[in-house]
Amino acid sequence: MNEFILGAYILVWPALTLWVLVVLCRAVLKDVQKAKQEKRNLV
Repeated sequence: MNEFILGAYILVWPALTLWVLVVLCRAVLKDVQKAKQEKRNLV
């Protein structure tokens, strides 16, 4: 049982990292689309 808890704890971190990466990528794509609509540079 203790190994299962420890394994789950270790596997949570890649899942959290993936979630943060997805959130960041979605935000960047949204900004790119908004910049294209307004016909301005992203940076």
